[in-house]
Amino acid sequence: MYCRSYHFSYLAAISIVLSPAIGVLAISDALAVDSIINPGRVQPGDSLRDSFASRAPETDPKTQADQLFQKGVGQHRQGLFREALQTFEQVLAIRKQLGDKPGIGETLNNIGEVYGETASQSKALEVLRQALAIHREIGEPARIARTLNLIGFVNRVADKFSEAMKLHQEALELAKTANNQIEMGESFHNIAAVYAEQGNYAKAIEFYQQARTIRTQEGDRRDLGRTLNNIGGVYYNIGDFKRAMEFYQQALAIRREIADRAGVGRLLNNMALTYRKLGNDTQALIYFQQAMIMLEAIGDKISVGRLLNNMGTIYESLGQYAKALESYERALKIAREGGDKAGETTAMEGIRRLSSGQTLPQ
Repeated sequence: MYCRSYHFSYLAAISIVLSPAIGVLAISDALAVDSIINPGRVQPGDSLRDSFASRAPETDPKTQADQLFQKGVGQHRQGLFREALQTFEQVLAIRKQLGDKPGIGETLNNIGEVYGETASQSKALEVLRQALAIHREIGEPARIARTLNLIGFVNRVADKFSEAMKLHQEALELAKTANNQIEMGESFHNIAAVYAEQGNYAKAIEFYQQARTIRTQEGDRRDLGRTLNNIGGVYYNIGDFKRAMEFYQQALAIRREIADRAGVGRLLNNMALTYRKLGNDTQALIYFQQAMIMLEAIGDKISVGRLLNNMGTIYESLGQYAKALESYERALKIAREGGDKAGETTAMEGIRRLSSGQTLPQ
């Protein structure tokens, strides 16, 4: 059985806060753009193969590939991106030996997603284009739609909004043709995300609500959590912070329920940023600290660095300059190690302010 992996949770596509306050860096949603692992869902045409697989011996290559695929999905869900890549590469090798084109295409999709999660857009596009060619050859609309949605996301991250919108709309039409509710929901979600990136928040909410309806009906908890998170992000951007918090709380409950550590960590960050807007820096610090524990556990160093910058900003505004300096210095080290230029700039600006005595107002 071929399972949907979750959709680019590391980067900002399924984003958290699209326009953070000056001096506060957003981290990606778990990229939000968060997450759609649905191990129980079967793509069209898989049921017969699965019935044979269930009777196959444990050493059968297809069974081995399916088991490894499930393992990779679990690793991806936990934010273990390097491990997931290694596992999916093993799956790909076996499925190539078997000549299993649908399986090859699906595995390439998942590898592309992981590359997207780790900010490797060029690799993601390379792999996803291979997947698209296979799915077009097979001619299954739902599979094509899924790959188009993934490629659309990569374009959206690169600020190629018109191209992204075209891909997501094509995916939506294919999903409708196949009457595939899951891909329809994903297409609505992604179209909404493009509108949000462009500042068209009314349209964004309209399409997110359509995605929300489908995902609620389908019992799709992980994807519902992503959509609720993004609706919260839209309300954050229009300044309705209390409404944003309501949606974040709903999304957080789901992510805790399904044990999505990466998603929980990034949602806690969103909520911390929102508490800042509500004037509650003490609560914001608590949420940043909780988020950092979760993100450190999955090895998401760039997000940890940005959290430290955010915490440094709060400490600075509270007049706790020693703690602020410590946070900025840690953030600078992590940003340089990870090549996060935005994080490095923010940390250096904070250190310069503290060194010159021109600190943020308390």
